[in-house]
Amino acid sequence: MSKIKLALDVVSDLRSLAGSIEIMAQAMEGSEPAAETKEAAKEPKKKSKVTAKAKAKEAPKEKQPTLEEVRAVMADKSRDGHREAVKAIITKYGANNLSSLDPKHYAAALKEAGELK
Repeated sequence: MSKIKLALDVVSDLRSLAGSIEIMAQAMEGSEPAAETKEAAKEPKKKSKVTAKAKAKEAPKEKQPTLEEVRAVMADKSRDGHREAVKAIITKYGANNLSSLDPKHYAAALKEAGELK
């Protein structure tokens, strides 16, 4: 294996790792820290008059994947022997290559790529 290929593999792995760390950090931000949880348990619970519709507005939207995250997954799938399927996913959303893929399609393309076995 050439040094360039090894370097590209390392870069791809680092991008994937960075994406995983970012997801983990976001998940941790969503949960309460232990100290706040203890204080909240001591306080009496207040009834809220917030409607279901208002709660839906407050709910955080799913984070839109970045081009780098999509590229990392597509590269992994391509290396795993799904090159044609990856190309088909990209062209399905009207792009000739991943760079020209419209960002609004990142989540759907990422989902389809994740389903490749």
